[in-house]
Amino acid sequence: MNQGTAPAARLTRKESQAATRQRLIGSAIELFARDGVAATSLNAVAEHAGFSRGAVHGNFSGKDELAAAVTESVTGALAPELQRVLSAPEPAGDRLAAYIRTFLEYCAQQPEAAAALIAVVEHAGRQQPRYYSDRAAASIGDLVALFEEGQETGEMRVFDTRTMAFAVRTVLDGAALRLTADQAGAAELADEIAAMFIAATRKEVTA
Repeated sequence: MNQGTAPAARLTRKESQAATRQRLIGSAIELFARDGVAATSLNAVAEHAGFSRGAVHGNFSGKDELAAAVTESVTGALAPELQRVLSAPEPAGDRLAAYIRTFLEYCAQQPEAAAALIAVVEHAGRQQPRYYSDRAAASIGDLVALFEEGQETGEMRVFDTRTMAFAVRTVLDGAALRLTADQAGAAELADEIAAMFIAATRKEVTA
């Protein structure tokens, strides 16, 4: 007796709304990466996702909220991995290298997501003059803590930890932009940047 295939369980309204929202975010990532935020309309995001125009307006109050959701989606996928390598029981220099390689590996493997995040940051920076400085301050906290630990254990030389953390983030953001266009040589680029900052931060051992 052929009992057939059991029908798929129907999504609850909440689950359906969450799935729609996620599809809209995915659509926005594709369009922001390709066309930029300013050139992408909310209607285009809805249509690209296969929904009517009302779908995006029913899930997001406007483009700023959608852009924030894109940022949260991309950083939410990357942040746990960065936190994992920073909290590993390894010397500070090794964790710094792992942080750099993990970030750039993500950008090389997910260039569309990285490009969308860059587009959102650029768009927000034009609208809000303090956005760059506020974002930078929020993004370097873990690196500052790593550098302070490295100095306390004597592994790293004395330097201004916030300035060094900002330098790391600036270089990584520039490398991420490069990798969104061309992923060739991503591992070598990560190794070069890691070696540069390890040399810049380590404490020289004197005989």
